[in-house]
Amino acid sequence: MRDSNTAPTMHKIQLHKLLLATLMLASTLPLIAQAPKWQKKVRKAQITVQTFDQQGKLLHSTNGFFIDAQGNAVSDYSSFRGAASATVVDNNGRQYAVTRICGANSLYDVVRFKVDIKKNDFLTTASSNAKSGDLAIVLPSLNDKDAEPTQAIINDIQTFNEIYAYYTLPITLSEQSTSCPVMNEAGEVLGLWQMSATRGDEKSFAVSATYATSLSTNALSANNNDLREILIPKALPDDAAQASSFIYLLGTRDTSLYLSYVTDFIAKFPSETNGYTMKAEMLAGQGKYNDADAVWMEGLKAKAAADEIHYSHARSIYAAAQGNKSLPQGWTLDDAISEIAQAKEANPLPLYTAMEGHILYAQQKYADAAARFEQVCTTNLRSSEHFLYAAQCHQMQNDTLGALAMQDSAVACYTKPYTADVAPALLMRASTLMSLQRYREAVADLIEYEYVVGSKLNSNFYYQRSQAAINCRMFQQALNDLEEAARLSPEEALFQAELAALHYRFGNHEEAEQAARKAIAIDKDFADAHRILSVCLKAQGKEVEARTELQQAAALGDEIARRMLEQ
Repeated sequence: MRDSNTAPTMHKIQLHKLLLATLMLASTLPLIAQAPKWQKKVRKAQITVQTFDQQGKLLHSTNGFFIDAQGNAVSDYSSFRGAASATVVDNNGRQYAVTRICGANSLYDVVRFKVDIKKNDFLTTASSNAKSGDLAIVLPSLNDKDAEPTQAIINDIQTFNEIYAYYTLPITLSEQSTSCPVMNEAGEVLGLWQMSATRGDEKSFAVSATYATSLSTNALSANNNDLREILIPKALPDDAAQASSFIYLLGTRDTSLYLSYVTDFIAKFPSETNGYTMKAEMLAGQGKYNDADAVWMEGLKAKAAADEIHYSHARSIYAAAQGNKSLPQGWTLDDAISEIAQAKEANPLPLYTAMEGHILYAQQKYADAAARFEQVCTTNLRSSEHFLYAAQCHQMQNDTLGALAMQDSAVACYTKPYTADVAPALLMRASTLMSLQRYREAVADLIEYEYVVGSKLNSNFYYQRSQAAINCRMFQQALNDLEEAARLSPEEALFQAELAALHYRFGNHEEAEQAARKAIAIDKDFADAHRILSVCLKAQGKEVEARTELQQAAALGDEIARRMLEQ
């Protein structure tokens, strides 16, 4: 007979097991419940997002939500890839344009963007990550007006970048719910809902809303592939230096986009000089001189660095005035001098003195220009380049010795063993030395020049050095250089003719004859080559052939050949 006390005990055990099973089932199945009290309020922060290609064709329609009161919102990156424009529709059916992309990550499929809206409701991001076993509530899309939120117990959490959560939910929703907000019980947003990549998988995911709100741009974002694949303009970094670098790296190929970024820069950093100078210089480069003037003036009124504004203005006038006779009032070299003088008055930097030197040179005031460049060379901007500018000013005054002194100083800015940086100074000094008939020194400079430049030299260089070498009786150097010139330019008859003359001078009559014949083969009407060949043939006792070549040279107009025939 069964104990009467046993039945109730067994019943309690079975009931307890049933309760545990029910709780376990509840943790793995979606819960459909009444809408939370805060749902109506948070729905105002939800948006429908539409993206379009460059032809205005609809690419995607997805979901998103505002994350602050300034029009910043988040959605899925996939819908923005390839988009040239985008709009959002709020809970009341009002439409607004997406103006800037603030950050993007294709790996976690999130994008943050700015909407052109004056006032908006937004979701409060959860102050901390949810825990496994917490309740998550997925709000329905705005397009699904009658749908209720879907509730589920979070059954797995992965952490990335050390602080951000990636949640796994035991629910399956339609693609229409992509990027809908996933909330906690307090009405704070945990993340953006994402479908499983595997079809038929009975789970989905949510990427941290905190991570989505953290997305931003920096100086290197101009070359970020995720951002580049979205054609909508990007938001500038919040740091002025980073923003300036971002614009610099972007480049000026797309001038309209460049100007829009610079305009953003001025609006975001009104006291930073870079914005005004970048915009004004771009406008000046487009020939919009009056517009550029207005931007520089705007910068002065905004209390930007006055010296940098005046320097930028002077430099732009100088650049525009080179060969341009149709400039508006205020755009002469005299105006450039006035602007650079104001820059120096505000801040007497050597850079501004150098700019003054360039403007004075353009005005053909060579003595004054030389004085400015020489003054710069007494400052921390002392350089080979500025010594060479001073040398050029002396050359323009026919002061060859003054030019040589400046070129000596330019070379002295470097120490041996030389690098390629010294090359311009060596080449210019060699040219000056040749004009002073100091050929051996010129050849020495040209040998150094060849060493630092390497294999990038052309036939003209070797021909010029051969002439200097001949003048200082360095005949073997001259011969080597002429042979190299002829090798580099085998179609040039002059080099072969010069080789013939030099071989003849050495007494190498057969080599001279061969070179002269090569010159004639290249150019049969080259009178000098016929005359040189005549001399070579005569030296070998070939009188008849020599006279024939001399007659040919005379027939081609060679006066020396004609006089030789008369003798």
